[in-house]
Amino acid sequence: MFPSIAGSTALYLLPGDPVTNVRLPRMFNSVFERFGIDAVMAPVQVARRDLAVFVKAAFLARNVRGMAIAPPHKPLLVDLLDGCGLFGRVAGSVNVVRRIENGELEGDLFDGEGLLGALDHYHIPYRGKRVLILGAGVSAAAIGVALAEGGTVNGAEHIAFHDVEAGKAAGVAAKLDAFFDASSVAVDSSDPAGYDLVVNATPLGLGEGDALPLDVARMEPHAALFDILLRNQPTPLVRAVRARGLNAQAGFEMLVQQMAHYLDFFGHRDAAHGVRGDADFLRELIYPAAMAGEIRHPLRYHSASVA
Repeated sequence: MFPSIAGSTALYLLPGDPVTNVRLPRMFNSVFERFGIDAVMAPVQVARRDLAVFVKAAFLARNVRGMAIAPPHKPLLVDLLDGCGLFGRVAGSVNVVRRIENGELEGDLFDGEGLLGALDHYHIPYRGKRVLILGAGVSAAAIGVALAEGGTVNGAEHIAFHDVEAGKAAGVAAKLDAFFDASSVAVDSSDPAGYDLVVNATPLGLGEGDALPLDVARMEPHAALFDILLRNQPTPLVRAVRARGLNAQAGFEMLVQQMAHYLDFFGHRDAAHGVRGDADFLRELIYPAAMAGEIRHPLRYHSASVA
């Protein structure tokens, strides 16, 4: 049921272009209803050229409490903020913005923490492991930051980026090296041999005719894969890795795991605690019917990749 809206209702917006397939409004509104929060989130389609004016103008409304940011706007928000969390600064991107008491705007990025939560949920080890990240865009950078931030004890031991665009992977790896102790490099090949975990942060898999971004046969027998895509899941890549008997998971859990961080950021501490305790109602909301069995049985496709 859609929450009732009154003059007291807090408004959260999700600007993007397009916004036809965004999932966060449904998730937030489900949380608001479940925990009795007088708030609502609505998607708003905003062109790139209009984003700066829209953000500044929208926050003039005192009942607009915050925004979640959809593509392609995540990297564009950083220059509009008065303050930004470490992950957002390093990755050069944010996915949430709030107005604080003095009227200033703060942003942060939780893509990477969502990924780590998803890996833990599926018992996919990454601490002290060698990780190959395919892609060097906004999400890939955020994932790299999260994996590197824990150092070689609580984070990955070695992080490699591969991107088809020359220089892009090298730029992300250099940023991580400047901030963290973890070894971060750019590699010329998507060869997964020698890596414990592969993260697909490319759009390959969205189209039915897309080539696989790596040679699945070259993955180590203990390795795991996480594909951050939300559409067309399970993708041909996920299916191919599972066919080898390896642990391969789709991006929905990454989104679920971010929700508690979002709620904390917006000041809804009790709801964040509740979601950390039981998020199955969110999984039922966004997991496709073809993957419904994985909600109650997250280790269904769990194999030798658990260590």
